[in-house]
Amino acid sequence: MTKSIILGLITALAGLCIGIFPFGVSLEEETGLSLLFRLRGERKSPRDVVVVSIDKRSSDALGLKSDPRKWSRTLHGELIDRIMDAGASGIAFDIFFEEPRPGREDQIFADAVSRSGRVILCQRLLAERSAIPDGSDIYTERLVAPVPALEKAAFAMAPFPMPKVALSVIRSWMFKTGAGDAPTLPIVSFQFFALDAYEDFVAMLRKTGAAVSSDLPADRSSVMKRGELVSAIQEIRTAFERDPVLEIKMSLLLDRDYRGDTKKKQLISSLVSMYSGDSRKYLNFYGPSGSIPTIPYDQMLGRGKSSLETAPDLKGKMVFVGFSELYQPDQRDTFFTVFSQKDGRDISGIELAATQFANLLEDMPVKPLSFGIYVVLLLCWGLVVGITCRMLLPAVSGLAAAGAAALYLLFAYLQFRTSGTWYPVLVPVFIQPTIAFVGAVIWRYADANRERRNIRNAFGFYLPGDVVDRLAKNMTGLRTDSKVVQGVCLYTDAEGYTSLAETMDSEKLGQHMNQYYEMVFGPIKEHGGTISNVVGDSVLALWLGTEPDKKRLARACSAALEISSQMLSFADKVAGSFQMPTRIGVHAGQIMLGNVGAADHFEYRPVGDIVNATTRLDGLNKLLATRVLISETVAEHLDGFVVRDVGIFLMKGKALPMKVYELVCRKKNAAEHAQQACEAFSEALSFFRQGQWEEAKKRFSAYRKAFGEDGPACFYLDLCGRYLNNPPAGQWDGVIRMDFK
Repeated sequence: MTKSIILGLITALAGLCIGIFPFGVSLEEETGLSLLFRLRGERKSPRDVVVVSIDKRSSDALGLKSDPRKWSRTLHGELIDRIMDAGASGIAFDIFFEEPRPGREDQIFADAVSRSGRVILCQRLLAERSAIPDGSDIYTERLVAPVPALEKAAFAMAPFPMPKVALSVIRSWMFKTGAGDAPTLPIVSFQFFALDAYEDFVAMLRKTGAAVSSDLPADRSSVMKRGELVSAIQEIRTAFERDPVLEIKMSLLLDRDYRGDTKKKQLISSLVSMYSGDSRKYLNFYGPSGSIPTIPYDQMLGRGKSSLETAPDLKGKMVFVGFSELYQPDQRDTFFTVFSQKDGRDISGIELAATQFANLLEDMPVKPLSFGIYVVLLLCWGLVVGITCRMLLPAVSGLAAAGAAALYLLFAYLQFRTSGTWYPVLVPVFIQPTIAFVGAVIWRYADANRERRNIRNAFGFYLPGDVVDRLAKNMTGLRTDSKVVQGVCLYTDAEGYTSLAETMDSEKLGQHMNQYYEMVFGPIKEHGGTISNVVGDSVLALWLGTEPDKKRLARACSAALEISSQMLSFADKVAGSFQMPTRIGVHAGQIMLGNVGAADHFEYRPVGDIVNATTRLDGLNKLLATRVLISETVAEHLDGFVVRDVGIFLMKGKALPMKVYELVCRKKNAAEHAQQACEAFSEALSFFRQGQWEEAKKRFSAYRKAFGEDGPACFYLDLCGRYLNNPPAGQWDGVIRMDFK
């Protein structure tokens, strides 16, 4: 667990370092946020914001120059009248009018602006460089107002600073700190749009004890008469900057006092969000260019072939007027965003202003997590992923890491889609799981190498090197406790060894047995087995691993068949030797490997039920006159071998019966009648298990006539005869109970 926690801490700290440094932040903004936008796709914009686009198709329809900046300003005056007649709440121009025009153009335009009383014009923001005595330069920003007639006629003016070059836009200014904390065009437009809730908002502000002067206009009419919208916005913004918890106070009052008036509550909530927090906020885009409802300039004027017969219904809506082309070759004043199209179409500046306004209206800009929550999230997530990957096996940990990352991404997507909340994606989904998984694999590899060295050093006195490499991964150091591994146990016993030992002198017996062992050890080692114990004529071999493996079973069975085959011709192969047919048992499962002994003498060997059961199988060979018997655990996972079910036996000293199979041969070496013989034997055995002794006896007799003398068939013929005369007591379950080991 300690190692898992360490890897979790490494993953957490690595993710945090990447996530909080400028490079990581930029990567998260450019890649992570873009991914969330692409997963979410387009979404519908609020109905209360509309764009009137100044574009090439409008200039063609109106028969004007292709550069809209040279159009007569009397057209803009006519446009204002047309928009106001359609019932618009207000108009915001993202066009600069600081250059005067000859004649009465400016005055006609100014008269229309003044008549409406609802027009907000854009100020140009200029950066100026000044030299100071120490030789360095300082940069200041200055607002340039429209021509005097328009400046006087406008209800309010505001800048709309955006990048000057075509780079990715993800945030926009709410308040331009370099220009005296001036509110930008979308902010002024929204505060104007929300004047219906202004009086309640200011009253609530004063109720919280916020530091606002008595000169702050208290109601809508005061703002409209005195034209002090921008100064009021700046004073309210200052109050929020002075009191970091003012947002919380306002939200609590809002929840308490505005339970019924949903629209006004929404406006006030949006105003609270607008004035609080960073001076720059992330834009929650609605889609590519044209996602916000757009009316071409010529249609709004009611001119041109495709013009509208009647003015559109703009009642209660905020209208943004500016350059907006839907065709890439004609685009100007555009910016690259996540929704920029493959053909080069970007989003225009006026659409960005309308997007920011719409975000305020919904109170749903992209809201990143606070720094504190961001740090805690990366730390906790890294800790969880790191611990999980270290505790699980590599294959499982990879799937677990990928699954956890997918679930996190789904959660982040749902939060982004429903509330605009931006959970970091790049670090938690891609970087931290990768660090955790790779770290876990490398650590396990290092542990495995270290454990092999430790085991080799500790057990070098007990076992050869190839045995040590197959010990359980978690065994480190010489200890008296045992470790569990997965393995196959093969036990051999030479027939007639006791009689041979009685008749042969010790020296010749030793030579004879060495030759015997050489022929037994050869197939075992050739098929990857390990000699664990040699006692008298018996050999215990192991195939070890950390997980069950079919190939391991096949290797053990191949070794068993080769040993059995070689021992039948032992006397022929080794001069001066006697035949030593060998009985073999094979079983598989969890094996306990441990130090057995006391005081100053220990032996490292396998112990437990698997070993005991294997020796019982070896002994059962004697009763059935077979050579190789295997357990059901081995047989059911074998491919490429012919096996024969020889019954279910309850060995002496065992609580549970075992289904036993004879390992006949490899399928590729099987005689033509081998499979037919197994099937015939299985049919006879099925009658025996059903307690039909007479029918079983007939079947086994027929089997002997068809396929010759056979140890298991003789065993069952004898047993059927006995059961016919003396049936087993109790309810017959097909289990043969043995009274010897």
